[in-house]
Amino acid sequence: MHAKSCLISAVFTVSIVHLVHAQDQEIDLSKLSGKDIYVQFCARCHGDDGKGNIPQEMIQNMEAPPPDLTDGYFNTRERRKDWFNVVKFGGGSRGLTMSMPSWGESFTDKQIEECVDYLKTFVDQDRYPQGELNFIRAHSVTKAFVEQEALLIPTFTSKIENGVRMNESSTVVYYADRFGPRFQYEVKLPIQTMSSPGQNEAGIGDLELGWKYAFYDDYRNSTIATVGLEAALPTGSEAKGFGAGTVIAVPYAAAGLGVSDILEFQGSAKVETPLDKSKGDPELVYALSATLTLPESKQGFFPGIELVGTKNLGVSEHVISIVPKLYIGITKRGHIAISIGSEIPISGEKPFESRWLGFLLWDYVDGGLWW
Repeated sequence: MHAKSCLISAVFTVSIVHLVHAQDQEIDLSKLSGKDIYVQFCARCHGDDGKGNIPQEMIQNMEAPPPDLTDGYFNTRERRKDWFNVVKFGGGSRGLTMSMPSWGESFTDKQIEECVDYLKTFVDQDRYPQGELNFIRAHSVTKAFVEQEALLIPTFTSKIENGVRMNESSTVVYYADRFGPRFQYEVKLPIQTMSSPGQNEAGIGDLELGWKYAFYDDYRNSTIATVGLEAALPTGSEAKGFGAGTVIAVPYAAAGLGVSDILEFQGSAKVETPLDKSKGDPELVYALSATLTLPESKQGFFPGIELVGTKNLGVSEHVISIVPKLYIGITKRGHIAISIGSEIPISGEKPFESRWLGFLLWDYVDGGLWW
């Protein structure tokens, strides 16, 4: 408590001293531009160059060191409205450090918007996809935004084969990271179980490696488009039903569109192609997602629905399903979330009796698992 009290005292003392000094100099705060606000107030903690190069004794009094505003990933991965709220209401409003005070009583909303615009000039924004396009993850749609996150993705399926009920479960361990301004790589490893009367099997599935490139983004029109390539390696047992027995190449395209800050549309299409043609036909898998984004922050409930289609390109099989879903942002900064959905076939041969989908998401660059 003593350390935190010292921290808050130090931060607000710096802020008050500067405001008093400005008033003593008869500076009209309402006339300051976004750059003026940064230079006269923000630079005390963030440094003139935005890199947080300030005296060590100041950093020691902070709950966390100031971020590097010239880091392209940091500067662009969050929405401008989130930066606005942090400046206006303080770091605590988004679950961030209390070292960031609130400035809403000192400056107008327009001034704060101009200040955020100036903060963005520390990085060439055209090189990076913008945080406004980091749409809420869907279950079946491949996400277009390039991410740094880890997930556990469980699926439970119940079906009847040859008159025998079978229960299958899979938990995919997923890890994604970025490289360069617009690239992402990812790794997926399924851990699978299969049970039926008198039989229980468990093992790993086919390891998947992926690459993604965000070739187009426009945050003003809330649009993003991506292409990628995945490869499933035959690490799972084909005899147990945990693997395809061959490499499967999966080229895909994905896109996202935001509408009026309350609705997000996402879509993707991919072709799963076994390199050994004797192992099966290529399949087209396409999916569309609509999610309501009514909460102002990333914390809250986000309902939605997905349409998923699977078309065997060798025969006439074509199954279409819908997936009602609910995404729940647990933390204020939204870096921990869960989602649950149920896949319901509505067209074509019914491939299963029931299927439940879910995931636990950790956006690991934005915070720890417990805070």
